[in-house]
Amino acid sequence: MAKKFKYSTGLWCLGGCADRFVPSGYLDRTYELKELIAIAASVEGIEGIEIFSSQLDAQDLKEFNAWVQEAGLQTTGILANTFGDRKFKLGSITHTDAKLRREAIDICKETVERAAQVDCPAVTLWLGSDGFDYPFQVDYLRQLDMLIAAIKEIAEFNPRIKICLEYKLKEPRMYLAVGNAAKTLHLALQCGENVGVTLDFGHALMSKEKPGDSVALLNRHGRLFNVHFNDAYGEWDDDLIVGSIHIADTLEFLYYLDVTGYDGWLGLDIFPFREDASAAANLCIRNLNHLVAMLDRMDYGRVQEAQASLDAGITQAIVSDVIFGK
Repeated sequence: MAKKFKYSTGLWCLGGCADRFVPSGYLDRTYELKELIAIAASVEGIEGIEIFSSQLDAQDLKEFNAWVQEAGLQTTGILANTFGDRKFKLGSITHTDAKLRREAIDICKETVERAAQVDCPAVTLWLGSDGFDYPFQVDYLRQLDMLIAAIKEIAEFNPRIKICLEYKLKEPRMYLAVGNAAKTLHLALQCGENVGVTLDFGHALMSKEKPGDSVALLNRHGRLFNVHFNDAYGEWDDDLIVGSIHIADTLEFLYYLDVTGYDGWLGLDIFPFREDASAAANLCIRNLNHLVAMLDRMDYGRVQEAQASLDAGITQAIVSDVIFGK
């Protein structure tokens, strides 16, 4: 019997998205923070929210807390925004300019402080500006040293707050400094017990990983702290509706979250550029519920026996029965 998972959503999924062709976005209006919280609460099954740290810059935290509580939600993660300012175009916590590096680290530490103030258990570091675009542009050894030192400092600021490193192969840099599951796990193991990984389904596909295999690796070391759900074609961070492309891979992803005992959140991280955002989020949860129901129909013992045989025909027959029915 598959476990009951708990679902959250990034508020960035719900308020309309812009791209480089239409920077103003495809919606006629923008939403205030309180409205985004209300939209999240309207999606059946959503119990938590993630938010950018910059959304709290001018926000009274007591007021924010009240909005979240009144909506019956929890704040599950705050993403430290070290990538949304042009001054960090060449790096944030790994910038060779000591002043800029200190500013970025301080943004992360301030985000940790805010997380504690709003009873949020985790801060995510998605280091979108830390990386490189050309051969010889950065000193890899120095960059790694600065990366480890910065993450350690941020993690030690409040050991009760989890620091979740979210990896991604590319974009906006051609290569990001934290780009795959294995390197991110290495960093987590180097940087402290409260440092772990945010595993994004589409990012794993971009890194040519099998998302279920990445779950197995990270949870083997107890460092899978957060999960982002979406779908993608595998070459870019498409952030499509969950289960719209990779049904079997998403089912396997959920299977390994279950068998490895993952007890964190499943967070929506989609970008519905042209779709109604609330409808897209509802469809994500609906598809996840269908996939979890498939797990309920799956005989785990039979799956493991089939895997021991290494016969793909046997395992695929089991998967076929679960997805399509006998």
